[in-house]
Amino acid sequence: DDPPLSALGFQQARETGIFLDSILAAEGISVDNITWLSSPFLRCLQTSNAAIDSFRTIEGANNIKILPEHSVWEWDGHEGKFHESLPSLKERTHYFPRLDINYEDLFVPELPEPRAHFHNRCKRVVQAIGQRHRFRAGTAIIIVTHAAGCIGMSAAAATTTVSDITPAGPCSVFGLTRT
Repeated sequence: DDPPLSALGFQQARETGIFLDSILAAEGISVDNITWLSSPFLRCLQTSNAAIDSFRTIEGANNIKILPEHSVWEWDGHEGKFHESLPSLKERTHYFPRLDINYEDLFVPELPEPRAHFHNRCKRVVQAIGQRHRFRAGTAIIIVTHAAGCIGMSAAAATTTVSDITPAGPCSVFGLTRT
């Protein structure tokens, strides 16, 4: 219900971190202007941690905090059972010291969540992130979530349909630029 990354998953997370580090450095984005949101599921926290560990160019990258954002968590088609098994965030900090448990979620989705509500949640997340974290030049908002969330939030942000978004493969990167 909350599986860890495989060896391949860790490799992909490290490679993603190297890629993000090069992109953020090329754009001149400093560590103070990176907001890192992550689903509280284990594989997303492991991905976040491994990616940040792989940063080499951005000074102070070790100080990036992982903000546990429940609104971007996996859709649970099992009547909320997957989410019930999650350990507390306080417990997670023993394994992920970057995890900022003082961060206040945008919102916590109600469980169980019908499939029909998931895309509306993605729209609500994009609006809430825009209001709280302010998309502006020189900043980056990184969201580590699950495939369905990547696609749903990308569609919501681009004001298009899910069918217009390229499906997310494991450890995909979707780059969105505000115009």
